[in-house]
Amino acid sequence: MLRRMVLIGLLGSALALAQGGRGGGGGGSRGGMDVPAGSFGPVNKTDRITDILKLSKDQKKELKKIFDEAQKEATPVSAEIAKARVAIGEAIAGGKSQDEISKAVNEEAALESTMTTIELKAFSRFALGLEADQQQRAGYLFQMMRGMFSGKNWNSE
Repeated sequence: MLRRMVLIGLLGSALALAQGGRGGGGGGSRGGMDVPAGSFGPVNKTDRITDILKLSKDQKKELKKIFDEAQKEATPVSAEIAKARVAIGEAIAGGKSQDEISKAVNEEAALESTMTTIELKAFSRFALGLEADQQQRAGYLFQMMRGMFSGKNWNSE
């Protein structure tokens, strides 16, 4: 019995190793992007967006410019969102009235709305400058926009 289990384990290991660099049958493609076999793919958001949209050097430069400006605008809003969330938690933990909790929630929601506005303005400003075939692929970029500027650097992983 033990012999059979060891044999099955060895056979299973051999089959797994036989898959080689294909990534478990993925054919060298990850997440809908064509990534050459053996490469690690994009390392930051600029590279990922460049790959998805097939951006030229000038378009990549424009993307960075627009998104860097949006990051500067979003940084103080992001800090305020963090403070507002702490205030909500403290209001709940402190047994504040429902009115006070609702006020804190509404303030945080207004900040989230401001952040979404910043994200969508940056997206539309960049997407409108794309070529027609790139605009068709811009849906991927749109999906990435949610929370794009919530950190200190939009371009980090």
